[in-house]
Amino acid sequence: MDVRCPVCATPETGRELCEVCGVRLYGDPVLGAATARDLAAAETALGAARHAWDLRAAALVAPGPESDGHRRLTAALGGTPPGDGHVPAGAPREETGDSTRVQALLAGRAQVSFLECAPNGLHLTQVQITRAGIPVPGDTSSTPWRSVVPALDGDPTLRRFQLAGGVGTLPPVDRRAFDEAVRAWLAESLRTAPGATAVLLRSAPGWELLRRAGAVAVQNPAVRLAADGDGGAPEGRPGGAVRVRRLLRTLPLPADHTLLLARVDPHTGAVHPHSRVLFPAGLVLPTDSTPLLPVLAGPPAPGTPALAVRQLKVRALEPERLTFALRGPGEVELVAPAGERTPEEPTADLSRLLAALPRRMVRPPALELLLTVDLGSADRAETEERLTFVREVAALLARKDPAGATVRAGAVGHYDHTDYETAWAKAGLLLRAPVVARPPAELLAALATWSPAPGRQDTVSSLEDALHEAAVLTARRPVGADSDETCRVLLVVGGRPPAPARQHGVVPACPRGTDWRTALGRLRAGGFRLLARTHPATGPPAPDAAARQAGRYAAEAWRALGADGVFRPGADSPQDVVRALDPPWRHEGPACPLAFATPLR
Repeated sequence: MDVRCPVCATPETGRELCEVCGVRLYGDPVLGAATARDLAAAETALGAARHAWDLRAAALVAPGPESDGHRRLTAALGGTPPGDGHVPAGAPREETGDSTRVQALLAGRAQVSFLECAPNGLHLTQVQITRAGIPVPGDTSSTPWRSVVPALDGDPTLRRFQLAGGVGTLPPVDRRAFDEAVRAWLAESLRTAPGATAVLLRSAPGWELLRRAGAVAVQNPAVRLAADGDGGAPEGRPGGAVRVRRLLRTLPLPADHTLLLARVDPHTGAVHPHSRVLFPAGLVLPTDSTPLLPVLAGPPAPGTPALAVRQLKVRALEPERLTFALRGPGEVELVAPAGERTPEEPTADLSRLLAALPRRMVRPPALELLLTVDLGSADRAETEERLTFVREVAALLARKDPAGATVRAGAVGHYDHTDYETAWAKAGLLLRAPVVARPPAELLAALATWSPAPGRQDTVSSLEDALHEAAVLTARRPVGADSDETCRVLLVVGGRPPAPARQHGVVPACPRGTDWRTALGRLRAGGFRLLARTHPATGPPAPDAAARQAGRYAAEAWRALGADGVFRPGADSPQDVVRALDPPWRHEGPACPLAFATPLR
């Protein structure tokens, strides 16, 4: 006769307690036959114990109160809502040192399988071990429970209820047949999977049939280790490769994670590979945070695997602060800056990168900057903005080269001619005292004393006299003596064109007869690049011929003054202008494919 436990339907084995649910099956012998009252009391106690067991399993499944699964589970419990059950807290697990044990198992292997007994099926995830010893999750094969144990219910909610150990009004699942079915699946799956070594990921406590499946799995000789993947409940946790990845992220790093850069010898300009260890070997990622620190698995040498290869779009020769996040062994992500980046390259040929470095970098020539600044116009706010811009440019240059070792700067400020009745006419002031070829910090100090002057006309300025003064000052140095060692730039900052040497229609002439084109030609012959910063002409054409003639003259003059480039107020910041002024570095050999460890300054 087939005798089963009245609570969980497990076949009895002659033991005093059921091996599954712990219900007492046999007791001390008593004198006399059991009375009807004794039998009724025993039946009531067994029924209560069985119902409590079912409620516990139903609480683990926990479907929504208004869902179809909730209604089907209520029917399986004989009309009792599943929410009335109580799930006792699982017993605390002892510290098993899973990370160290899993790392030891992975050492020296090419592949390991991770097995998970989950509520939706049996998952087998392949993990490939790279040359650097870094585990990388691969494909996951999943088998639904009904393919392994057809006796389980076809409804997903009721099937999870059975896997949690519940019976209710459902046909009981034979425990021994369940064990044999799992054993047969393991023998077939682990035999056909590439590599026979496997790790069992323990299931959360309380799921009785999942616990039995794990107990069967550890009996398989291919399963070398049982480990905790994470502590979440099975129903609220993704299975397969996601749980495996979480476990692998807790492992210590098998190799240094190194950022490969390039460094320039400050004396010879020779370019060499340079590396910085971002995350040292043996580092274990904390479980409660992700460390952010300012990517090769080991030192830079031919054959060292690359973990991540990114290209970041940055401005030429500008430094950039980078932040790398460690997600797990072999998982290094660039998280800052958050600007535009190219997609991550899957592989990198390290030997080719090292062979593609330039032989040396050639330091750019020194910069000599000369500015002319229009300090007068009818719009005082526009003049003040112009002066503020020049001061910001000087401040940026002073921060870049405080001592003036590679940057020299000067400026000539100009107002209006006396004939045009500016506020400065009575003082006879036409030009500010020029500042030429000084360290940027000295230019900045001189600019602090400059101030705008309100004007009464906006046709022309005395820019031609400022250009003439600049040409005279720069001509005192031997022309071309250092043209190969110095980059010379003239930046004209203004809103009004220079006055012509002779009357040009309605455009008044320079009272002194100074020809701005002659002065500009002398500066060009002295090796100066011509740049200008001015407001572009906007709006509809002037309604009268005289105004149109003045507009054409101004446009022609600014084209000549900005022959090598024009900057627009509101569009080009002082930082943009300073970047454009920088002479470029040159390289001998191929262009450097790697980021530089230090700014090229």
